[in-house]
Amino acid sequence: MSDPRFIHLRVHSDFSMVDGLGKVPPLVKKVAELGMPAMALTDFTNLCGLVKFYNTAQGCGVKPVIGADFKMQSDAFGDDLCQLTVLAANNTGYKNLTLLISKAYLRGHVQHQPVIDQEWLVELKEGLIILSGGRRGDLGKALLKGNMALANQCAAFYQEHFQDAYYID
Repeated sequence: MSDPRFIHLRVHSDFSMVDGLGKVPPLVKKVAELGMPAMALTDFTNLCGLVKFYNTAQGCGVKPVIGADFKMQSDAFGDDLCQLTVLAANNTGYKNLTLLISKAYLRGHVQHQPVIDQEWLVELKEGLIILSGGRRGDLGKALLKGNMALANQCAAFYQEHFQDAYYID
């Protein structure tokens, strides 16, 4: 196997309720064919494809990384929802990821979709890795607005609560 330069950490499958079309087995098989040692399945606010993903990945020699994409609300952004990706680093992270998903659905939809609160990340942070959400994340949105004070506030939040587990994508 060659030394990979890229590993997919945000892949949506046909189990993603919003924007996925790819079937899990062909996605994982292509990743294995390309020599990538791992892949993250991060369907929107669900783990419906988890069993199929995990079994296929194990069978192909690919390390399955479990995660989900979320819409998030925070006081700093009011009604403007941000997006981020949450990955499970270990069993505790997997448990906390499932709790985030459950809380989003139990609350009911916000702007016609399941949404997490930023405070829930603090409450359930153990074992989680956060990907910034790019231009749709809170940090990205603040930077695109040219609002450096807000960008610094966002960065300070992740520095405080996810010091070694926050990555800008």
